[in-house]
Formats: sequence, C-alpha cells, structure tokens
Amino acid sequence: MKTLKILFVALVGGIVGYLGFTIYNVFEADIANYQNRTEFDAELWRNWEETEATASLRWDMTHSLTTNYELIGMSIEQVIELLGQPSGQSNSEVRYYLGMSRHWIDTGSLVLDLKEGQVVNYIIWHG
Repeated sequence: MKTLKILFVALVGGIVGYLGFTIYNVFEADIANYQNRTEFDAELWRNWEETEATASLRWDMTHSLTTNYELIGMSIEQVIELLGQPSGQSNSEVRYYLGMSRHWIDTGSLVLDLKEGQVVNYIIWHG
C-alpha cells in the first residue's frame, strides 16, 4: 500500500512538473514581450537601426504606441511626422519594419491601412 502511495505521488509530481515545464516553454516569449515593454519614444523609433542590442526595440514600443496614440484617423503626414519614413508605402498601406521579435524566429511590421490618405486600420504582422 505504501509503495502504491509513493508511485501515485511520483506520478502526480511528474505530471505537474511536465505541465509546468510545457506551459513555461509555450508562454516564455510572451512573458518576455510583456516584461520588456518600453514607453514609445518617437525619436528612438525614427532613428532606430537594427543591431543585436536593439533588435526588438520597435517591438517593445508597439504596445505603448498603439495604446497611447490614436493611429486610426491620422493622416499619412501625421504618421510620417510621428514615426518617420516608412519601410514600404503604397496608396493603400504604409509599413514600418519592427525588426526581430523576442521569439527570435520571426520579424514583423506595423502595417497601417489607408483610405484617402488616412489610417483606417492597423495590424502588427508577424512573419
């Protein structure tokens, strides 16, 4: 009976440990993204150069940017004044390269959809 109890406790402990390890590995990059959020700084954004030390700087600022600035409704001129020259631009969208994500397996862009020269929607594109 004592042996069964020890085996049961070991089995439950192993399952809990495995689940904890798995959950940590799945959410570790998201936790890092949350912990590394940085206040948006227009000058840093505009003058950003991708280096190993600053690879995720724009990613780290996107939450602050999208929370504290009403991008939807801005004119293209206002966007360029705030964020600088885009990485890519057409009549229907403007893209700002964000660099490497904290997952270190993908890059991304802030994509602003335009209609008649005004932002009507935006997404943060991973890929």
